[in-house]
Amino acid sequence: MNRPNPTANGGFTIVEPLILLVMLLIVSSGTSVLIDSINRSSVSARLQIKINEDIESDIATVRGVADRLTCCSGTCLVATLNAATGLATFPSRDSGTATASCLTNNPRRSAFFFPTQDDLSTASPIPGSTSAREPDAVTEFCANNTVTSPVMTPLLTAVNALPNPLAAQNITRVVSIQPNKVLRVIYRETVPTTRDLRLISIVPPMANFCT
Repeated sequence: MNRPNPTANGGFTIVEPLILLVMLLIVSSGTSVLIDSINRSSVSARLQIKINEDIESDIATVRGVADRLTCCSGTCLVATLNAATGLATFPSRDSGTATASCLTNNPRRSAFFFPTQDDLSTASPIPGSTSAREPDAVTEFCANNTVTSPVMTPLLTAVNALPNPLAAQNITRVVSIQPNKVLRVIYRETVPTTRDLRLISIVPPMANFCT
């Protein structure tokens, strides 16, 4: 006796739908993997953009600190500015202290950086120098072009005291004094491996008055 052929009339056996279902599952799985990969790449790209923006912002902050480095009082320091006036808070001749060695407390003026006269009230040698005269003492400070420069040390201290806006991304700010009054700043990633992302060298305006 002849058995009926399930496909004799052009119909499908149960095998064909199963094969089609398997193929759909494979395609769907591949699409999900592709979408997941694209999403991860997008997140990584956004994070990298955020890191670059944060580094640029921090560099601007560090440069702002370097711009306030001055030795016009006979002692090198990073000046504190009045938020309302933008002027340094130390005494100067143009702010009413006639005997001050600083001509001005305006950081936008060239006289802000180097002492323009001797403060006669200074009787003993200025710490770190052999002279009680502010211009002579700062000249001595300027002669030191090593990594222990008394001109640069206050800047290093001030920058190291700044908060690190990249700590959440496992990035540290490594700051050091280089010869010839250069401040080196390295932005270093520590996780998953240690690598340097950015290196900049900053010469503060004060250094230009040491020549």
